[in-house]
Amino acid sequence: MLDGDGDDRPEPRASTNADPWTQRFYDRGTQGFERVVLFSDGVYAIALTLIAATLVAPIFTTASTNQDAGAAISDGLANVGAYGFTFLWIAFYWKANHRFTLTLRRMDNLYIWVILVYLAFVALLPFPASILGESADPRALAFFMAYMACISFLEVVLMLVAIRNDLLVRSLTKTERRNWVFSALSPVVGAVVAIPACFIPGVGFAAGLAVLIVVSVGVGIAVKRIYRVPDWSITRH
Repeated sequence: MLDGDGDDRPEPRASTNADPWTQRFYDRGTQGFERVVLFSDGVYAIALTLIAATLVAPIFTTASTNQDAGAAISDGLANVGAYGFTFLWIAFYWKANHRFTLTLRRMDNLYIWVILVYLAFVALLPFPASILGESADPRALAFFMAYMACISFLEVVLMLVAIRNDLLVRSLTKTERRNWVFSALSPVVGAVVAIPACFIPGVGFAAGLAVLIVVSVGVGIAVKRIYRVPDWSITRH
């Protein structure tokens, strides 16, 4: 979600003595904050494991049967390709979430509820991934893109909650806010444009992927040029 130096992590804040029954904010460095981070990482790890089990494990089962070796290899490579594609998407989202978490000085209850919804979508990723792995049908790709667009949109909601509820390590200028939020929306725009391309007769699968990449990257570059903020990092005070 945000570019910056890897050593920009803000200093942990001291634990507060707030009443846990009425506490609204959870500062960085406190148990409430760190448990949300650990839970998020755990959901991502489980999602990756389930995707590997869903797409790659059947290869070994097939190889132990009497199926023709060539057919088994062909089916296996298709599943591995789907796994690789899905892994890259999850890695992208995990890294974005990791960078976004570095920009937070605290969390509140609304933020935690939104991130739980976000993680619910992440946890269910093996479902669209398995459909994509079983078939190169353009409809499977379109469904996968729509699902990933939902996750990207929820990331934007998290950003807006963090900005509105003063959860960031520092306030953002109007240009910085637009740069940040509109850049995060680029995968959503890419998916919305690419999904119809998936249904082009004969070349739908390749066309959908190409349009997704071109539009997402293009929108991201355009946003950074229109709302240019040179050498900025939100984690710097």
